[in-house]
Amino acid sequence: MSSGVSRFTDLLRHRLVQSPVLWGVIGRLPLYLVSLALTLHLLDAGLGYASAGLVLAAYTVGTAALGPVIARRIDRHGQPPVLVLTAIVHPLALAGAVYAASGPRAVELALAFLAGGTIPPVSQVIRALWSTLPLSRDERSTAYSLESILAELFVIGGPLLLSLLLALGDAGTATVVGGVLSGLGGLGLATTKASRQWKAEPVARRDLLGALRSRPLLILLLLLSLSALTLGVLNLALAAFAKEHGSAGDVGFLLGASGVGGAIGGLWFGSRSFAASKGRQLPVASAAFTLAAAGPLLAWDTWSMAVAMAFQGASIAPLTAVLYELVGAAALPGTVSEAFTWVLTATTGGGAVGSQVAGVLIGRFDWHAGFVLGVLSGGCATLLACAVRHRMAAVAEEEPPGAAATEPASLELDT
Repeated sequence: MSSGVSRFTDLLRHRLVQSPVLWGVIGRLPLYLVSLALTLHLLDAGLGYASAGLVLAAYTVGTAALGPVIARRIDRHGQPPVLVLTAIVHPLALAGAVYAASGPRAVELALAFLAGGTIPPVSQVIRALWSTLPLSRDERSTAYSLESILAELFVIGGPLLLSLLLALGDAGTATVVGGVLSGLGGLGLATTKASRQWKAEPVARRDLLGALRSRPLLILLLLLSLSALTLGVLNLALAAFAKEHGSAGDVGFLLGASGVGGAIGGLWFGSRSFAASKGRQLPVASAAFTLAAAGPLLAWDTWSMAVAMAFQGASIAPLTAVLYELVGAAALPGTVSEAFTWVLTATTGGGAVGSQVAGVLIGRFDWHAGFVLGVLSGGCATLLACAVRHRMAAVAEEEPPGAAATEPASLELDT
């Protein structure tokens, strides 16, 4: 049994995994670039903050509204056709939104909605692959830990790539480049052996609920929303803290500390084997996440806050990996892609609620109130995780949809 970082290198040594990871990085690196670049372009084009916010809202609503529809097409028709279609439409719609920034507002909103709704579903596809490929239990855990590590790197790498593109051109060009990279990642992923061989499973019953007919999945989505709310307070709470204790520019440094902690936490969790099932690990991971969320309340200066954020970041990866694996197990046959799309909806919604409520509390009190809200939300998630631990343990014992009946020690090479 391999241990330590070698667990990741052993996983990545197989081309069946290598190619999806590579194209997944290319396709998802612009996720945090596009919204920032589009905002800057809209402001440069003369739109006010209210109008720019409306366009960005259309982009986000498009993602939320069309995401589940696209995921159902994947579950019904397979991954490559949907990946190719979205990889073509998304960059074209995004380029249209950039070009139409100074034109009729209705056209701009429609293009932004279409661009947001056709973001290539790279994350959903890859997580569905990790759920259904013939991986051993340890390999699957490592794969989901890798997802949590990459998520932290995208948060850091996207804005850095934007800075580079802005140094070479303008915000509109950066937006289009981001769309092209997303499309390239989607097209590349569609050509991989893992994606081509992924088979859509028959669904016993088709209705509007789809993946949401799974009660364990609904519980997991609530847990994800509560955990995302805890993280949603960070931008405003850290900004208020930095303003009180130093410079507002320290926010980037503090978020970077969280990202570094997240990468370390993912490496640690993904490199170890645990006797307990993911269902029984869930309350422990949630409790650790909540305790770490309380750390910022003890900070007295920028450096102590950086340490607290690093610990909080380190607690995110284990909880994320556990929740992702449970989502894959809880998804009904033929709905795994849709299930992971609802994960994105739950986390986005939870984070938005956290930001909104934290803003009200911080305005009325101070930065402490934002972090207190995060701890309370994490505490609710932990209580729920404890209450459903036996049910989730039973879910974790089941074979994920589409997975092989046996768990081989290694993957076949992608030849």
